[in-house]
Amino acid sequence: MATARRERYRKQTREEAKAVALAQLSESGTAGISVNAIAKAMGMTGPALYRYFASRDELLTELITDTYRDLAETLARAVADAAPADRFRALARALRDWAKRQPDRYLLIYGTPVPGYHAPPETTEIAAGLMRTIFDACATVGEAGEAGGGGVDGGCQQPLTELEAELARHLEGTGPWGPGEEPGGEMKGRALRTWTRLHGVISLDVQGQFTGMGFDPSVLFEAEIDALVRGG
Repeated sequence: MATARRERYRKQTREEAKAVALAQLSESGTAGISVNAIAKAMGMTGPALYRYFASRDELLTELITDTYRDLAETLARAVADAAPADRFRALARALRDWAKRQPDRYLLIYGTPVPGYHAPPETTEIAAGLMRTIFDACATVGEAGEAGGGGVDGGCQQPLTELEAELARHLEGTGPWGPGEEPGGEMKGRALRTWTRLHGVISLDVQGQFTGMGFDPSVLFEAEIDALVRGG
């Protein structure tokens, strides 16, 4: 019983430390995360908190891993709840909604890298799982077009441009980007272009780069989704 009590206290202390770290992240970015400052906010000494996190990097790894898992679960739910023809749009919207709700966590994993920090294998494995979700969602775009007999979704079946074909050849055999069967170069290219274009709009939006331009970024994002669905 004493061991179970200690484990509960250890878990509670670690969770509280991560909550304080997220508050620091919101206030001053990753550079502002300090184990000693977290300990002070919790009413502990720095050495005492180091018994729960051996270093700032260990704490960062916990935050990054939790963030990737939360995003992965969010996207997986969005795709699972959508009809096959709607999965790509559902995934894209869920990604933006998640980022807008939690901009600091979004920038933790997709913003400026933390100087001197090197992500351990467990974080890269979760990130690879996210890419697999993107692969699967991109695949349903083409399937929707074939099933629907053309139309907007059918546009993804148009022939590749010369540069798109060159990218597909370049990506062929580059190794697996996620769990499961490795997609071909064409699917990798489609997923890569999709991922970068979605994040381009989301990152600018989250960082307030559209402020003062007089338009609704959600309208731009929907237009980008539509262009990707049409294969543009």
